This record gives sequence, structure tokens and C-alpha cells, in this order.
Amino acid sequence: MATKHEQILRYIEDLPIDSKISVRSIAKDLKVSDGTAYRAIKEAENRQLVKTVERVGTVRIEPVANRKLSHLTIEEVSRLTDCRIYGGAQGLNKKVQKFIIGAMEADDVRQYLAVDSLLIVGNREEIQRIALDQGVAVLITGGFKPSKEIIDLANERQITVMTASFDTYATATIINKALIERSIQREILVVEDIYIPFDKTSYIYDDHKIVDYRRLNLETGHTRFPVVNHNHQLLGMVTAKDLLDHDQATKIAKVMTPAPVVAKTQMSVASVTQRMLVDGLEILPVVDDQNQLLGILSRQDVLQTLQYSQFNNENEGQIEHLLDENLKQVSSSQVSKTHRYRFTTNVTMTDQFGVFSSGILSATAQRVLHKYMSETYNKLVVVKTVSLYFLQALGSQNTIDFVIEELELTRRSLTAEVKVWHGQELLAKAIMTANIFEN
Repeated sequence: MATKHEQILRYIEDLPIDSKISVRSIAKDLKVSDGTAYRAIKEAENRQLVKTVERVGTVRIEPVANRKLSHLTIEEVSRLTDCRIYGGAQGLNKKVQKFIIGAMEADDVRQYLAVDSLLIVGNREEIQRIALDQGVAVLITGGFKPSKEIIDLANERQITVMTASFDTYATATIINKALIERSIQREILVVEDIYIPFDKTSYIYDDHKIVDYRRLNLETGHTRFPVVNHNHQLLGMVTAKDLLDHDQATKIAKVMTPAPVVAKTQMSVASVTQRMLVDGLEILPVVDDQNQLLGILSRQDVLQTLQYSQFNNENEGQIEHLLDENLKQVSSSQVSKTHRYRFTTNVTMTDQFGVFSSGILSATAQRVLHKYMSETYNKLVVVKTVSLYFLQALGSQNTIDFVIEELELTRRSLTAEVKVWHGQELLAKAIMTANIFEN
């Protein structure tokens, strides 16, 4: 029987796109506690089933499979800006490649209109009519309702006319934020991008015997296999060490490790990597929501992918990219195993009190650790713990130095200290531990 958590997730999956949900409504409808409802909503958010939209609330969004498309559709824009559709609903699925703000004279707007555009304009009926005549959808800001003539024209041309309650600036800001998120989303690697599919996966049935494992081992050279039933549902994992002290006629079901850690296709590679490091896993079975085996994810594939993405990720919207741009190595010592990195702060990195943000400081210290391990050992790491000690406050627009020193280094883990200096003043100190991703 499904748990309450799983029942809530299925309930959310079955909701129509654009449905609003809340902790209280879920708790009331499904008769669960607020805490259970909250945890399920956060899990749904991680699976990209729902999203919290500013000034709107938490809403059911499109399936994750479509989120790597490069352009927004008119329907997506309408959901983002909480629009009311007045006409031309047939055109909601059209993609939008260009956004135009109609802040010019009617005669001048024609030169900016193009196919697959969306015109953002106030209650200027003449400009609205020109856009519809040229096949361009119209988003009217300020909550103004289009005239009957405009609605009829939109329905006739099957071109969307919709209204948002926000002003033009707020509407454009919301859309711009969505475009940045979409750009970043395309760069985030998920399991679906790199896993080995089922038809190329070696697996063994639960009613097979150890002698069958030996045969499969000789054929493939592998020592770890997913264990499935004859419906290809995952039951466990079996490795060479599981077979010790067992007879060749023993069934795999008796020696396998049941209920193994699994990955889903839409999990990020970064989160899966951390789990593989912590548990020391060489492969992860990839399953669907019915626990059907879809394939496997190998440690080597993950490592190669992360190494490639580390040196080829140039997405300017990500905070890590912005921090790396301001972080430059200025000195190093192989004797003391210390490296010094210089960082320039600015006013966008301050908190509400006007001092350097503790969150940015922690993130920068972690970037220093990543750069140090990459440049010194050509190793990838996953930060495990960060203990940050603040000694003095720092204002905006200053140059500070991050000095990293190894405290303990093993084959699989690192403990390091990062000191933050402004001139001769020690501002902060961080003690960090990390897991090392072995080649």
C-alpha cells in the first residue's frame, strides 16, 4: 500500500496544469497533517511538478520532460503572469522567441513586430489591432480589458489576447526571470541525459542461481548487477561479495541486497553524485515510478560528465559562474599546501545591514575549495560540511583574500581550512570537509 507521502505526490501529479495548491488545502482534502503535506509539496517542487510563482502562489506546472525546450510558449507566459485569456485561445501553444514592449507610436511599432513575437502593451487599442493584423499575440498590462472589437479580431485570427494585472515593468521582470531560469534549466544535467538505457544494461533475474551470475560475469566483465523479476521490476542488487560462502545452486533472491538506492530520470546528476559518494556506490539502478528498471548509472559516467561540465559550463545566470568571475588565484605554496585567492565584493553581495552576506561568503569559500582541488589535484569534490566563524564584519566594494590550507587529505576525503582576510585583518574562518570523487 502506498504511503501518505506517495499518495499526496500522485494527487498532485493528477491535478490539472495551473491548479493552485497549498499545505492547508492538501491537508484538508487528503486528511493528513500539515507537516506531511508540506514535505510532499517540497518533494513535488524538487521533481518540478509544482512551482511557487511570485504574487500567485504554488501552482501545478507542466511535466518536467518539456522543460528543456529553448523557448517559452504563450500559455507558459500566461501562467507566469497570471493572465486572463480573452480571445484567440487556439494560439496558446505557439512559442515566443521575441518579446516587444509597445512603448512607441503606432506607426513605429510595425518595424518591431515579427513572427513568434509577443507584444506587451497597455490600453492602446490601435497598437493592439496592428499586432493582431500582423499575427502577433498581445499581452495587455495594468488589468485593462480589451475591447469587443479586439477580442473578435483575436478569435478570428486565432491569435491570443490576454490581460495581466501587473504593470508593464513588473510583467517584463517576471518574464525575464523565467527566461533566465529556463536558460539555466537547460544546462542542468539530469540522470535522463547520461544513464545507460535498459537495452544496454546487464541484469539478472531473482530466480536465477549463482552459477548464472558467474556466467554473466564472464560474459560482461561486470561484478554488480540489478536483480529484477520477470516483469523487470527492480528487486535488489547483487555483487561478487554477496556470493561468498554460498553454493552455486543458491538462488540470487537469497543473496542479493534488497531495496537498493535508486535514481529517477529527472534527478539532477549532482544530487545523485553525492549519494554515490556517501554510500560508496559504483552503479545506481534507474527506475520509473512503478519501480520498473529503466537502466543504470555508472560512477565512471558520472565522473566524466561532471568533469566535462565543470570546464564547459558558461551559464552566466548561475551564482557559481558569477563568483568564479570575481575569484582569482594570486599565490600558492606547495610546501605549506596553501593557495591564496582574491575576491572583489560589490553592493549586490551585501545583506540588509549593508555588510558582506554570510551566504555569499559561505558559497565563495566552497568555490575556493572546488577550484583548489581542481587546479592542484584535478579532482572533483562534493562539499559535505561547512563550519563558518565570523570574526569581523565587512562592508561592500572591498577586495578580500581567501587562503585555503589542507588539514587532512585521504584518498576519499578532504578537510581544509579557509581564512578570509581584508589586508591584515582576519574576517572569518571556515572549516570544510568534502568527499573526493575518485577516477
